Amino acid sequence: MRKKDQVRDQILNRLLSAHYRFGDPIPVKELCEETGISRQPIMTALAELSTEGFVTVVAQVGCEVASPSREEIDDFYLMFERLEGLMAELAARRRTPEQVRRLKAINLQISLIEPSDVDAAEDYRSLNRAFHALMHEMAQSPLLLERQSNIFTMSDFFIAQTIGFIPHLKGAAEEHEEIIEAIASQDSECARYATERHIHEVGNFVREGFSQSA
Repeated sequence: MRKKDQVRDQILNRLLSAHYRFGDPIPVKELCEETGISRQPIMTALAELSTEGFVTVVAQVGCEVASPSREEIDDFYLMFERLEGLMAELAARRRTPEQVRRLKAINLQISLIEPSDVDAAEDYRSLNRAFHALMHEMAQSPLLLERQSNIFTMSDFFIAQTIGFIPHLKGAAEEHEEIIEAIASQDSECARYATERHIHEVGNFVREGFSQSA
C-alpha cells in the first residue's frame, strides 16, 4: 500500500471512530512523527479527504475536520435515502436466493450484538456496512456502486460524530428484516420504501445528536 493511502485510511478511521471531532484541527506534524511518513503524502491524503468532504484544508493555515450545517445534513440524508432506496429496488429485482441467505445471516449477527460489549459499536458498523454492501452487490449496478459506497462512508462519519452507532442498533436489525422480506419476495416497491424509511430513521438519529451537540 502506498504511504498516501496508508495514512489516508488511518485518518479516515479516526474520523469514523470520532477520535477527531467536527472542527478539530488535524495535527499534521504529529501524524508525521507517529507514522514516520513525510509531510507530502499526508497532505496528499488530506487533500483527497477534503475533496470527499471529510476535512477542510485552508492554505497557509492548516487542516481541520469538516463542520457541516444542519441544512447540509438534512440534504445529505434526503439524497442518501433516495439512492439507497433505488439500490434496494434493484436488489429485489436481481437478487439470488444465495444472496438473500447471506443477507439474513449478516442481520442475524447484527441482532446478536450486545450494546454493552466494548466492541459493539465497531462490530455494528462493520456488519451494517457488510449488509448494505451485499444489497448493493445484489443491485448489479456498477455505476451506482462506487458512488453509494462513498455516500455510505459519509453517513458513518456523521453517525460517529453525532449520536454514535449504539442508539440505532436494535432498531436497525428490525428495519433490516423488513428490507430482507421485501427483497426475498422480489417486491421492489416495498424494498425501496422500507429502505428509505430505514435511512430516514438513521438521519433522524444523526439530527438529534447534532442538535444536542450544537
